[in-house]
Order: sequence, then C-alpha cells, then structure tokens
Amino acid sequence: MLPCPPRRMLSLLLLLALALPVHGETLSICYHYGCKQRGEAVLDALDNHQLASLLAQPDPEHERQALAQAIGLMNQMAARTTPIGHDRGGNVNDNGPGSQDCIDHSTNTTTYLHYLLEHGWLHFHRVLEPVWRAPWLVDLHYSAAIEDLSDGLRYAVDSWFFDHGLPAVVLPLADWNKGWSP
Repeated sequence: MLPCPPRRMLSLLLLLALALPVHGETLSICYHYGCKQRGEAVLDALDNHQLASLLAQPDPEHERQALAQAIGLMNQMAARTTPIGHDRGGNVNDNGPGSQDCIDHSTNTTTYLHYLLEHGWLHFHRVLEPVWRAPWLVDLHYSAAIEDLSDGLRYAVDSWFFDHGLPAVVLPLADWNKGWSP
C-alpha cells in the first residue's frame, strides 16, 4: 500500500492542475454590429454537462423552453473569452466593445443551435438558417430559427431583445414575423 502524499505535495499538485490551460471546444462568435469582430468562445466538459442536462426534455414544447435558457447560458459562457458581456438588449443602450446587433445575435444563436444539435442534445427540432423580417419596411430584424420535427412549425429564437446572458425568446415564427416585441 502506498503512503498518502504529504499535504504540501497535494497543494502543489492542485496548484499545478489549476495553472494548466482549460481545453474545450471552441465556437466562433461575432460582435460589433454586423459581425465586424470575431472571437472564440470556449466550452469545457462542465459547460457541456450543464447544457446536456438542461436539454434533456420530454417533448418539443419543453425543449423550446430549455433552448431559451440554453442560449442565454451559452452567451454567458461566450462572455468568458469575448467582450460580448457588455451587450444590452436592443441597440439603443449598447456601448462597449462587445455590443451586438440582431445580425450578431442571429449568427451567434444559430452557431449555438448547431453546436447543441451536433452534440445530440436537440431531439425535437432542426436548425434553420437565420430569418429576417421587415414588417414596416424600415424595421429590418434578424433572428435564428428552428423547426419542430413533429409538426413542421417554425420558431424564432431571438436573443437580441434582452440584456446579455438572459434567456432568448422562442416564439412561433408567424408571430415574430408580424413585428413581435416584448
């Protein structure tokens, strides 16, 4: 039987482990209005466990509710390595290096959705290309979108309306297209 290492050795090993770089999967994130700047979000095993647990849902409706939470969470994760944590809901209150418009949000949310799909955590939806609306001609707005595999209904997944890291809005695309706003 091996003797237990002294406390000093355990402390040294713990410090060494904490000093090592955290390896994870990277996602390309954009910001600065119109995706003019790019950065990388790094998601590690703990992040993936959290996302997988959140998305273990029994039906499409609950999966959409979990997706709203997951998009907010993934934005928080991305803010660890990019400046997007400064972003505020809409465009009026933005000020800072990580500000995002709806193009940035729809692009990043679509990236997040593909990540969730590729990991097998989306069971009831497929990811669509970003969508746009212009209900009053001058009110152009973009969003990520998904389609329910059971009935073909499409949904907007829009994180632009609220401050950074809050849950996204997931609502029927038909309602979003009419100019829906909170």
